[in-house]
Amino acid sequence: MDNTLLEKARELINANYISTTLSTVDREYNVNIAVITVLEMIDENTIICARFGADKTYANLKETGKGVFLVLLTADNKTKDGVRVYVELQDDQQEGYYFERIKDRLKNTAYGSFPLKNCLVFKVVDILPVSMLKK
Repeated sequence: MDNTLLEKARELINANYISTTLSTVDREYNVNIAVITVLEMIDENTIICARFGADKTYANLKETGKGVFLVLLTADNKTKDGVRVYVELQDDQQEGYYFERIKDRLKNTAYGSFPLKNCLVFKVVDILPVSMLKK
């Protein structure tokens, strides 16, 4: 993976922007998208994510294990920046190291009063910029 894009992905994922989404699909190719704002890119291969809602997204992940995180930034509604991070679900924790780590992260957010249902652990499959267009 390109190191510059990897570091950009880590910075944007770890910033927990309100514009971060997770897109998923079920076995019948029905798509879903959810805003996911409490997550952390641990290393180049691992993202952990707090789940306190997003039931349809969660169901899709349990069916197919595949998703795409999108962090989209736009400063002036004329330009865009961000990343697409393709992932596969590796684990679904209700206890353990990652669960406690994301629980601590959740506490320090606007969603800190929400009960944490799971910590989803993802393997990073690919990272792409938001746009592949060349000037």
